[in-house]
Amino acid sequence: MSANRRRSRKRSVASSKQPPEHRALYLDRNLGKHVVASALRDAGFQVEVHDDHLPIDAPDEDWIELVGTRGWIALTKDKNIRYRYAELDAVNTHRARVVVIRAKNVTGNELAELVVKHHGKIQRFSLTHAAPFVAGIDRAGKLSQYS
Repeated sequence: MSANRRRSRKRSVASSKQPPEHRALYLDRNLGKHVVASALRDAGFQVEVHDDHLPIDAPDEDWIELVGTRGWIALTKDKNIRYRYAELDAVNTHRARVVVIRAKNVTGNELAELVVKHHGKIQRFSLTHAAPFVAGIDRAGKLSQYS
């Protein structure tokens, strides 16, 4: 009897996936201000560049505070940020989200390609890991949390 019952093919609203919230990506000065930013913008992502907000010689604590208060995700190549007390204190105080790109000897275009390719992983990581955090991402897109 129950084998002949028709089932609705319409998916329940409760089970349908809503698109995740996308946070703006903040590019630290060491990522440049043109190549990576242009590639991300061309892919439709919201990008903020260091030089548009702060002086060139601003200390890391300043951009960390900016990123934390605005809810952005910072991208940097500064792998030592996870060891410096002042920067870690700023990350924790301002509840910042920082992702370190662990890719040596890459051109600006290769770096842009890497970030565009793994943008979704970075956004998902930000949604599933509470701020503050410092994480690293490698060329393959593997993300690991440092702090």
